[in-house]
Amino acid sequence: MSIKKSLAWMGGAQIVALILQFASTIVLARYLTLHEAGIYAVALSLVAVLALVQHLGLQALIVREEVLTREISTTAFTVNALISIALSGVIMATSLAGGRLLGDPGVQRALGVLAISPLFQIFVFLPAATLEREGQFKQIALVNTAGAVCGAIATIILVLGGFSYMSVPYAQLVNGAVTAVLMSIVGSHHVSFRIGFHAWRRVGDFGLQMLAVSGINSLSTRLSDIVLARFLGLSALGVYNRASGLNGMIWTNVHLLIGRVMLVDYAALYRSGGSLRERYLRTVEIVTALLWPMFIGFAVIAKPFILIVYGERWIPAAVPLALIMLASAIQVAITMTWELFAATGQLRVQTRIEFIRSGVALAAFVGGCLISLEAAAAARVIDALFALMLYRPHLDRMTETTIRDFWSIYGRSALLTLLACGPAGLLTIAMGFSAQIPVVLLIAAIAIGIVLWVGGLFVLRHPLVAEIRKRSKPLSA
Repeated sequence: MSIKKSLAWMGGAQIVALILQFASTIVLARYLTLHEAGIYAVALSLVAVLALVQHLGLQALIVREEVLTREISTTAFTVNALISIALSGVIMATSLAGGRLLGDPGVQRALGVLAISPLFQIFVFLPAATLEREGQFKQIALVNTAGAVCGAIATIILVLGGFSYMSVPYAQLVNGAVTAVLMSIVGSHHVSFRIGFHAWRRVGDFGLQMLAVSGINSLSTRLSDIVLARFLGLSALGVYNRASGLNGMIWTNVHLLIGRVMLVDYAALYRSGGSLRERYLRTVEIVTALLWPMFIGFAVIAKPFILIVYGERWIPAAVPLALIMLASAIQVAITMTWELFAATGQLRVQTRIEFIRSGVALAAFVGGCLISLEAAAAARVIDALFALMLYRPHLDRMTETTIRDFWSIYGRSALLTLLACGPAGLLTIAMGFSAQIPVVLLIAAIAIGIVLWVGGLFVLRHPLVAEIRKRSKPLSA
């Protein structure tokens, strides 16, 4: 499947998933207390810390391997299955200590349910990875959408049914089960339960590199959540999780979506001996034009948005939300870092970078927690700036570019961001940065910003215009 069709199918699926996820977060925010939100947030963080071994990136190995042999597929499946089973057992055992660690039995109950989730990966792994390698994003999109729909509906029904913070763990089981069943059906010709370790050297070498890169970053992030809960309390973590969750929805449903497709494209281009320069420059121009207005826009309207959507008790999440969105906007300037390192086989280099970055990020976050919730969120901005400094030279080297190649791109994207966010920004200033902005005025400002952004795209003859025109044609074109 072409990049156009892949992004169209994946994009459509992610839009549906994003809408449903957003709807479920509104219900959760309206029906759960700050403390209850903190319970499931810290439970998910504990699971993420324990699940670091799942960051072996074996799915990426299946996708990027130049010659995919049966031995590699079998070994990858075997390792993934063993990890999933072991992880399930460890989470179940940890559930007994979770309540004692944070002084709340709710954490123990949530962990007990979440212990089942890793087992679904046994059935999803091989068909999903192989379908992605083949570029069958239509099937992947439909399956993932079905899982997300069922999970979001389950969350809403359970919350309204009085299951409180346990609604999220139960809904994750629904999502995982639906995805596992459908993926096994759609990718039935790739389903295999053959056990073997013949390619353990190749799988182990790649897996350890991936674990070092993704695992370090995930460990730093999740330990930050646990530290915040210990220093500032579960209610504070609930507030922070609401802010970071909104940011995560945009990052996951837009940035990571593009990354999944571009990894396949970068890997194929690199294997053929082609230069990544033009492809990467175009990627940066499109991604910054899309995501800078989104992230900066949310930062500008954080207070009224939180009040209107989630209610007055969540207002403390506004400043952390603005800071986290700003951090993500900075990171977008060095978009597709992991995809480039993975496609060019330079994960060892990224491992060294992530060791340094994660250590600084965790130290800054802990320092922030000793001051306030807002200071902890500000540490994310420090992390993003530090990452920009560390990664820029390596991205230039891999893509045969220099910083000068990006100035014009960044300039156009900054102008588009100003057009998109300017009306809302002026309205916010005029209202004295108050959360009490009339909904009609806020919607009007956002709508004007969108019109100005679209107009700016056409005036600048931005590459995104060509992509939009392509998307307007039938997928079979």
